[in-house]
Amino acid sequence: MTDAQSTAPPSPLILDIRVHGVSNTPPAEMLESEPDAIERVDGDALGSFWARKDRAVSGDGITSTHAFSWGAQTRTGGGALAAVGRAFVHVGWFLLLPYALVNLAYWTREIRPQPDGTTRAWHGDIGSGTVRVFGLVLTLIAVAAFCSVAIDLVAVQCFRGSIDEADRVCAALPAIFDGLREFDVDSRAALLGLIPVLIILVLYSIARRGRVRFEARIEKFGEQIGSQEDAGRPLLATRGFWSAARSRDTSEWLHVAGSFLLVLFLLAWDAAFPEADCLGAPLTKDLATCLGPIDGMSMAFVVVAGVGLVLVVIGVIIASSTPPQAAQTAKTMNPVLLAQRNQTPDKRNARKRIFALSCLGYAVVGYLVWLVLTFLPPTDPSKVADQFTGLITAPLVLMSVALFLALYALSWRLRSTWRRRTSAIVLTLGAAALLTSQVLSDSSLQWTLTAVAVAFVLLHLLISRTSQPNPGVAEGESDAGELRFRAWRGQGAAVVMLLSLFVSMALSSLLVLGVASWLGAPAPPETDRIWREPGDPLPVTEWNVPDAYERFAVLLLAVVVGIVVLLIFAIGINLAKLVRLTLPELRWRGSAPDDEADARVGGGVDAPGARYPEPLDDPDERVRIRALARRSSHLLHRGEPLFAWIAAFAAVGFFALSSSIAFDEAKLILGGWAPGLPAGLRTTATSVLVALAVVAAAAVVANAASSADRPLGVFWDVVAFFPRAGHPFAPPCFAERAVPELAEHTRRFLRQPRADAAAPLPAVMLTAHSMGSTISAATILALRGETVVEGDLLSTRLTERMALLSYGSQLRAYFSRYFPSVFGYQVLGVPGLTAPSLWRRDPWKTQVLAEFPGPGAAADEESVRASKAEVHAAAYRDESLTALLGAGAKGDPRWRNLWRRTDFLGFPVFSYHSVRNPVDRGATEAAPGYQWTVAKHSAYLGTEQIELARAELVTALRAGQ
Repeated sequence: MTDAQSTAPPSPLILDIRVHGVSNTPPAEMLESEPDAIERVDGDALGSFWARKDRAVSGDGITSTHAFSWGAQTRTGGGALAAVGRAFVHVGWFLLLPYALVNLAYWTREIRPQPDGTTRAWHGDIGSGTVRVFGLVLTLIAVAAFCSVAIDLVAVQCFRGSIDEADRVCAALPAIFDGLREFDVDSRAALLGLIPVLIILVLYSIARRGRVRFEARIEKFGEQIGSQEDAGRPLLATRGFWSAARSRDTSEWLHVAGSFLLVLFLLAWDAAFPEADCLGAPLTKDLATCLGPIDGMSMAFVVVAGVGLVLVVIGVIIASSTPPQAAQTAKTMNPVLLAQRNQTPDKRNARKRIFALSCLGYAVVGYLVWLVLTFLPPTDPSKVADQFTGLITAPLVLMSVALFLALYALSWRLRSTWRRRTSAIVLTLGAAALLTSQVLSDSSLQWTLTAVAVAFVLLHLLISRTSQPNPGVAEGESDAGELRFRAWRGQGAAVVMLLSLFVSMALSSLLVLGVASWLGAPAPPETDRIWREPGDPLPVTEWNVPDAYERFAVLLLAVVVGIVVLLIFAIGINLAKLVRLTLPELRWRGSAPDDEADARVGGGVDAPGARYPEPLDDPDERVRIRALARRSSHLLHRGEPLFAWIAAFAAVGFFALSSSIAFDEAKLILGGWAPGLPAGLRTTATSVLVALAVVAAAAVVANAASSADRPLGVFWDVVAFFPRAGHPFAPPCFAERAVPELAEHTRRFLRQPRADAAAPLPAVMLTAHSMGSTISAATILALRGETVVEGDLLSTRLTERMALLSYGSQLRAYFSRYFPSVFGYQVLGVPGLTAPSLWRRDPWKTQVLAEFPGPGAAADEESVRASKAEVHAAAYRDESLTALLGAGAKGDPRWRNLWRRTDFLGFPVFSYHSVRNPVDRGATEAAPGYQWTVAKHSAYLGTEQIELARAELVTALRAGQ
């Protein structure tokens, strides 16, 4: 043994924890082994750590390798239930889609750092209450749709005549419902009115069933976060993020109470006008005159339900935030107020739960009293009804309220309180004008009110404009950063709320029109060999399909056509020719393969020129295949501008639906051009929507029959990462379990006892793919401030013994832009990223030109003003992910990220330019294996590039021991 070898410091124990992404890679594949050659070392069926049975060491400095499998936490739905039971559960998951989007809208907002990272208090910041009220409105929209089916279609229209003469029942309705003929219309409606509430309770139980297994663990985890430091940044390193930010029992009870109260309001409103004849209102009849005389007792219940709904809204707003009490001196404070200030957030939350429980009791008692009264003699058994007055305008009113709440979110990026308040007042006046136009039949007044509403909306858009690059630029005020580095320039909440409203109305319309088509189908006509004569549509007096949903079917068809036309133009531009994109530099152990020797050989360029991207002329077969794969992957990078177009189309359409005169005038104009066209469009749109309902239901049932995984599994992987803060029925947050599990596994290894005090501290490398990189980044940020509790090494932080190796990551391209306060570029400690383009052949052209010096950079110099030197200086913040991983003036972060242009979900996290890039490394576009294929989102493990990147991090961990 040489003297150098005898004096060399011993190598530390290094654990490589591999975390899979949205593809839910099996543990054996992550460990590059076979299923029968691995074993579970920790965890259960939902979250587990695996290792090779032979504990083989790779020889690259890694002393042990574990695979963390978390995918079952987001995909499992229905479990061991029979296929039929799973089908109902999966349909329930499908109905939770809009609530998941509302939850995303909550986290797209700018949320300033919490005042204190150690407390369970949570300050939701601007817009938190509005998002939760918007979520409540979406719940009520679903309730209105269920009421349209259970009350309007079944209880009222499917049973014609009085209690003595109810001799007609819908032919399609099963005979089990025939017994309902014994009840009068009010009793039957009150009884079936329980169905919408029961369905809401089922949705609540589906969402809750998946999250109860996370609650205890997250409470324990919350106690550990922030215990060493008082700073409330970043958000992922605060106790409130993983515990107090969640929607708890308070919000759940309020939503259930709101459901009871809305059904009661609709039932009482219908009964309050026993002689109402409002079919065709407000186009042909004025609601004020078609309602007729008022029944006093029923109107009293309308007031009771209305007051209850107001209390529920107030409760939702109050429950949206639990900020710490303002600091005041004990000398100047009243003793009672001082005691209140010293109350913990848990005590204040307890008062909110009491209020919510009181609202729920109020709602249940009110509904039960109404139900009992409808079965007593005071009800009129001779009442005959063929319409349900309570639902004539309710869906449109709820949709309009949701629309204006979403539009208000456009002003949240402003830091000027008076401008936001002015915007709120302006929108309130606009909403009032638009809603008033729905109850009038005078066309001149309707046009006047619609014009007023349009003017107020345009004024709101003007007020919401800002020329400031970063409205929250004040020191310490925000981690969200500049608007150009945020999705939709900081208006993400408005876009996602509009998308969630669109999805909510689509699902409601699918339900109502599907059931209406089934119940209202006439008997099949007689056939003559292969021919039949189609019957005339039923008159509205005989079968009245709820108008709001038929109109939305037309809107849906128009939006789909508009988006298809937009996509045809965008795809046509991008498919016109193959181009040379910038390619990351590849590193090899030896010489590079001939087809990847440099960027030009591979069909790309090292740096953009003045005409970037240049055409790729006459490529050979392999280069052409690579270029096609790059082009197809970049088509999927344009989601951000596409979602903006969908939201804009939906907003205009919703406004037109909210204005009866505008929609009906458009129908008259189309009828003038081509008689029968409006009816044809409406029938076609309804038929398309009904067909979609059948296809969607069949797909969900087929998935339930073959798998226990939830439908749209990849979607749930993404949207279920964040805690439930926007809507209590949002899917359970799998990160509430995955992040604590990964943190605890890491903590346990780093704090293991050492036989020799002089031995180097152990280290952990997180090797994370795709969504796994998001989980890993959250884990590292959550461990901020925690130390190795052992002797004189108490000051050594756990994050100083950690490294991150990510590949196929979306941290900067998606998460930093969509969720700027949680994963913003300043939180990650990397340069900001500008928006992709829908039209350019390289959607990231603006960013590429800014990051590469050269003749093409000047064209976008104004768009991206900061030089690379300035960006480097600003990126390494004390609280950022890169700083926790060792970035600073003296060294690069212990973070390497692999990406390739053919990856449709993988991006660089620091820069498209490989020079002076401390984090990103290129990955070969040829998948490992016997046959040559193009590697896309997978096939990173086993490449030379990932082995070289791992070696870099092992060296860095050894140097830091």
